Amino acid sequence: MDSSEFWYLLPDPLLLYVFSHLSAKELLNARGTCRNWNRVATDEFLWKRLFHNDFKIDKSIPIAPGKYSWFNEYRRLKYHIPSEQTEVLVEHTHQVLHVSFAHNGKMFASSSKDGYIKVWTSTYPAKVLYSTDMKSFSWNYTQFSQFNESDTLLLVSGVHFGAHTASGEIAVFNLQGFTRGRGGLVVRSRPRDRRVAGSKPDSTEDPPCMGPVAR
Repeated sequence: MDSSEFWYLLPDPLLLYVFSHLSAKELLNARGTCRNWNRVATDEFLWKRLFHNDFKIDKSIPIAPGKYSWFNEYRRLKYHIPSEQTEVLVEHTHQVLHVSFAHNGKMFASSSKDGYIKVWTSTYPAKVLYSTDMKSFSWNYTQFSQFNESDTLLLVSGVHFGAHTASGEIAVFNLQGFTRGRGGLVVRSRPRDRRVAGSKPDSTEDPPCMGPVAR
């Protein structure tokens, strides 16, 4: 017998012992070796241990009602992000159109038909860090937002109502001053080329910010 074939013919108890020392990723890789390893690597004993250890769940807690496979439960929690309502945020007074998250995961921004752009903490409970009513700039509502790569600026787009027509408009906010209760409008587009001073957000001590208008 070729020595390499020995590994494929290991008895189940020995394979289970070896596999019990592997991580989930290593165990999945082992499944691709041969049919026998694939069968043993999906053993419920192995995935029950990984489920409790990797997700920090008390070993006395049984599998969820209506579920019968630890392997499938591990896969569900790992690759299909579970969702649970932890709180209801009621700061907006109209439909929320878009939510964007900062790259560092510490903040998220919400745009709404009430005309506000709000930046929140991602920790529980979520709190409003910064809120600006864009209706003061003749916006009808805020539609989308996007953090820059360093999470220091926030780009906001919305619908602007002019004297005769409606058009899309963007604004860029400086987020670096939020920890000091400050923040401000850096630049926003307008129908005509002009310079725009910083906005007047709900947060206090907004620093004066000027920037050339881009359209």
